[in-house]
Amino acid sequence: MKMGKKTSMLALAAIMAFSTVITACSKDSDNKGTGATPAATDTNNNAAVDAIRKGTYKFDTPVTITTVKATDSTMKFKNGENFENNIHTKWAHDQLGIDLKMLWQVPGEQFNTKLRLMLTANESLPDVITTQDMTLLDELIQSGKYRDIGPDFEKYASDKMKKVYNSNPLNWSQVTYGGKKMAIPNFANAGNDNAVMWIRQDWLDKLGMKAPKTFEELEALLQAIKDKKPGGSDNVIPLGASLGSGGSSPNPFTSWLGETSWVFGAYGTIPYQWLERDGKLIHGSTLPAMKDGLAKLRDWYKKGYLSPEAGLHDENKLGELIAQGRVGVVVAPSWMSGWPQTDMQKNIPGSIMKPYPLPTLNGKITAKDTTYLRGGMLVKKDFKHVDALFLYLNRIFGMVNPEAGSEFENGIAKDYDYTVKADGTISTEDKDIPGGKVSPLKYFLIEPKDPFVGTVMRANISRGAKPVTPSEIKAAAGNKDGLKAAEIVDDGWKAGMYIPQAYTGANTPTMQSKGGILVKLEGDTFINIVYGKKPVEDFDNFVKEWKSLGGDDIGKEVNDWYQKMKK
Repeated sequence: MKMGKKTSMLALAAIMAFSTVITACSKDSDNKGTGATPAATDTNNNAAVDAIRKGTYKFDTPVTITTVKATDSTMKFKNGENFENNIHTKWAHDQLGIDLKMLWQVPGEQFNTKLRLMLTANESLPDVITTQDMTLLDELIQSGKYRDIGPDFEKYASDKMKKVYNSNPLNWSQVTYGGKKMAIPNFANAGNDNAVMWIRQDWLDKLGMKAPKTFEELEALLQAIKDKKPGGSDNVIPLGASLGSGGSSPNPFTSWLGETSWVFGAYGTIPYQWLERDGKLIHGSTLPAMKDGLAKLRDWYKKGYLSPEAGLHDENKLGELIAQGRVGVVVAPSWMSGWPQTDMQKNIPGSIMKPYPLPTLNGKITAKDTTYLRGGMLVKKDFKHVDALFLYLNRIFGMVNPEAGSEFENGIAKDYDYTVKADGTISTEDKDIPGGKVSPLKYFLIEPKDPFVGTVMRANISRGAKPVTPSEIKAAAGNKDGLKAAEIVDDGWKAGMYIPQAYTGANTPTMQSKGGILVKLEGDTFINIVYGKKPVEDFDNFVKEWKSLGGDDIGKEVNDWYQKMKK
């Protein structure tokens, strides 16, 4: 069968066009965005989709992505830049053919109100919105104006993005509605506040004792610190605890410094968390195991292991007491190798706190896990260039533990968050950067982050893994005790020791109306029991009151959410 001349020419043109796309997409595989880019703007063909996944595509006709921003005091600019025109928007335009357009920006406290007014007035909303407020995120999803991002994620996300987001079942839980992925999750650092036992090693050595592995051994150490005063002073606190954390919303046991959730964890519950039990969610503060934990803390308080003023100490006050060299044992995050330990070492020559695993009771121990889920990025249902959004996301995710030689190996932008000194070395110090240090990360649509990479990386280095990437080399140069503490956290994850918050949804209606009353009831009751002002048996009355004041209603709402999430 003969092909007409016109048909032949069209076929040849199509083949040549496709070859051009293939050639262009194959270039610049090092992800730096230099060299030739595809001329086609139709990203439905396989070569273009592959280039988007690799972050090497560029739109010839720039594609606009609109957004809005909640500002805060940490957002700074230099060189006369602003949100609409800065080093990052220029990078996106020049490298990707994407124009990031800021419709408006307002201080954080006004952000939710302004968006709700837009929703009420049925105004046109931005293409993408990133929010950590779960109530607002829920309202935006319920508006029906934002899309299920799951199919687009499967089509366009890079291997690196998929590895990050699919690495843990919890990662999508906060933004999954009825089985649909309704936002791209936003993260904090997982394990950032996870419990590690820090002990004054110089006191331990002076006492001739070993680090405790059980509650019994811990109590023996606390008693020895109290009786023998290895610090040479009566003014010591054997076990540091910040029972006064939370301010107007008391949170005595799950603070980020000096927490005691592990005391209750040894008996089988975690206070202030929703826990899964037999397919349902139940509030950890209402489980019978709480009574045992309260009795133990009450006993320690009575014996003088805790400060008489522990109920007034928040995390910052406890940090001051540690810095003064008054605390023998404290349960704190892996980063305590920095603050407040460094302040303590300046004030008390020869002092040092070393990290150890939490002690067990009858071979068991659990503690709270850091809640690292921070809402997410919603994408408008009628946004026509989700391909451009994923090109942008795939490219910025190159910042996560970047490879040597990649565009982000030193930082985001030269003379912004890092500089190259005259001797060729890299510096991130403010004093070395012309005009001062400014982080362009604040201008991004979302912060690219693997929530687990920091802790796991440091843990592996502590175990002896050879650092290869720039981030690993930098981590390896850090404090060895901090690396060891990260290893303890990672070991705890592997052992299932750290228990995550099981409810990750928005505040339910009853939480909004009764949550403050219930939290205050918890805090007041628990502190009074620990102080000995109320009997331990009063816990049973607390549970009844908590349920009648709205706890049962919250439980129903939480479980309705949980059942929907499981479908």
